[in-house]
Amino acid sequence: MKCDAVIEKIKARVAAIDANGPRKVLGVFQLNIEAADGVHEIVVDLKALNVSDGKAASPDVVINLKDEDFISIGTKQVPVKDAVAQGKVTMTGDQNLFQALVDAI
Repeated sequence: MKCDAVIEKIKARVAAIDANGPRKVLGVFQLNIEAADGVHEIVVDLKALNVSDGKAASPDVVINLKDEDFISIGTKQVPVKDAVAQGKVTMTGDQNLFQALVDAI
């Protein structure tokens, strides 16, 4: 998948978080990334500080986007707020938690 490098960056950032330190975002995020070979499901668990392939049992927020938009956001070519405003990112779930994630990025 083209966005593997961005997923690796996310894994590295999550691994660097101090589990005992103060955290601004505590939630489970389901990323559904639409690629040419199908939808890739990634779980970003900021409670347990884990990033894995698959589907979360009960995510706080579900985020849907195409791989090229994920790459643009992950490489900071496009701000998350702009991608949302343009309809390139859709989300369901806890709007405040999604906003906290956007602010933290």
